[in-house]
Amino acid sequence: MDQTPDIGSLTFISPTNRSVLVYVRQYENEVVLCVANLSRSAQAAEIDLASWRGRVPFELLGRTNFPPIGEGPYLVTLGPYGFFWFLLREPDASTIEAPRIWAEFETLVVTKGWRSLLHGRSKSVLERDVLPAFLASRRWYADRGGLATTHITGAIPIVAANPDLGVALLEAKGKRETANYLLPLTIKWTRFDRERQNPSALAAVRQGPREGTLLDATADPSFISLLLENLRAGRTTEADHRRIEFAPTASFPKHAPLPIQDVRAVDTEQSNTTVLVGTDYVVKLFRRLEPGLNPEIEVGHFLTETVAFPHAPPLLGTVELEENGARSAVAVVHGFVQNQGDAWTVTNAYLDRFVEEQRLLTTEAAGHSDEQTAYLRRMDQVGRRVAELQLALASHDDIAAFAPEPTAADDVRSWTEGILQRAGRALDDLARRRSELAENDRQLVDALLSYRDSLPARLRELLPETIDAMKIRHHGDFHLGQMLIVKDDVSIIDFEGEPRRSIEDRRCKAPAARDVAGLIRSIDYSATAALERALKSAADEHGKLARALEDWREHSVAAFMSGYRSSLSDTRLWPQSIEAADRLLDFFLLEKAFYEIEYELAHRPDWLRVPLAGTWRIFSARLDTAG
Repeated sequence: MDQTPDIGSLTFISPTNRSVLVYVRQYENEVVLCVANLSRSAQAAEIDLASWRGRVPFELLGRTNFPPIGEGPYLVTLGPYGFFWFLLREPDASTIEAPRIWAEFETLVVTKGWRSLLHGRSKSVLERDVLPAFLASRRWYADRGGLATTHITGAIPIVAANPDLGVALLEAKGKRETANYLLPLTIKWTRFDRERQNPSALAAVRQGPREGTLLDATADPSFISLLLENLRAGRTTEADHRRIEFAPTASFPKHAPLPIQDVRAVDTEQSNTTVLVGTDYVVKLFRRLEPGLNPEIEVGHFLTETVAFPHAPPLLGTVELEENGARSAVAVVHGFVQNQGDAWTVTNAYLDRFVEEQRLLTTEAAGHSDEQTAYLRRMDQVGRRVAELQLALASHDDIAAFAPEPTAADDVRSWTEGILQRAGRALDDLARRRSELAENDRQLVDALLSYRDSLPARLRELLPETIDAMKIRHHGDFHLGQMLIVKDDVSIIDFEGEPRRSIEDRRCKAPAARDVAGLIRSIDYSATAALERALKSAADEHGKLARALEDWREHSVAAFMSGYRSSLSDTRLWPQSIEAADRLLDFFLLEKAFYEIEYELAHRPDWLRVPLAGTWRIFSARLDTAG
């Protein structure tokens, strides 16, 4: 730290990312934080700001508040050569959280290890009081927010030598469905502290004079260490006619493991839990148990061991539960890929800067900046990587599960019926909840409802029974968040497919256009979401921002499609007729858009406008032309 009486102190902070420069200027109680990306590619940095915990970073150029500084490292994402200039303000009355009312926690009595909790009174308390409340607060629980009726169906140890660590199997009956879940549990013999409550805590425990806490062990270093060691050794653990099989691939490191300390859960998953282990492993735990061959395992083996696809993380190992002759995915382990964040996060950060730039520019001065040109080059490369992925997935006619197949009339009827059923549910929900929506959203809902009766005929026009494109294995849930930015390239992740579809549906083949539609819808999402964020800070005078973002969306989609079409060398995968290709793509754009409407209505009503606007754009552009 340097200090000059006239200007206060200057402190340099070393983030984990050496491409990012961070320093703090402080004079008395005034603190200014400067963060600069010295690289020509987007970067993310975790910054130790513990000395200013509780303060709110106020970005001085955009004049917006960032999330308050907490106990952990503060994450900042920057575009190429981007920078932030923050004033670290003390929280005012409007930002100070109200005193927290701590939830009541049960105290369970342990006799011998955590498995003793699965018998007698402790089991009853777990099933009746502890587990329903815990599940309701989890993002990965399908009926989150609602209390389930739970039943513990079994338990399997991870290793016999550790009686305080294992896996519980649960049946949870919610309002919408009954499903089976997997919950790693551990006991930590440290006194339960309500005021510093661990979000992974389920209950307090007691064993004579000893006091401890029952925890979800997913991100616990001991659990992850044992899981990786079991994988390395190819072990199988068994209990009560069930077994968990740990199967490494040839890519799993053979050297002895170092002590694992750096274990961090990624708080973005909706249906699973992903844990980063230093810079070596990415462990994904499938919370919901579904019998069948999970596409994440099947496609992972194919891309890693059969075709050696270089633009996806290598599959290092799999963990599966075998029960009554059926297998369910428990976890997958991939190699860690150094990255600057996912493409969704990088795009959002870029668009926020784009919006501020557009506010400052005159109409005459508006045009493509160097940063926008760089982004369009990236989208062209994304298109090429997606084409290369599809070529790889369609490259082995000798493997039945991956051999391309002609699209049959039954396939078309099945896809069309699927859209009609989903659209029917979505439109029913929109009509029922219309009065709850904002005025602008109600106008979009009314416009969509006006097309309801003609939708079947319109879909048949888009997708006739004969299609000049084969069906192949595909990603199944492709969007910007499924790509990591790796220097000037991308790495494609998460091949399990849409979690709300069955395992059987996710393994089905489909035209390459389905994944292409997913990425286009994600670009549309990012543009509409950026406009919604911008309108919260200031009005869009004369629709300037809306036009600029629409122009950005069109150019981004065009760049992606240009790269994609130029690299898709297998003519079997895309209709040769431009008109037929456009119709096929619009069909799957509508399929994705109605999925989004259903999802946002159920989970994120504040985001509903994004798929509504996108769906209306598809309708108005294609269906009006057809009419």
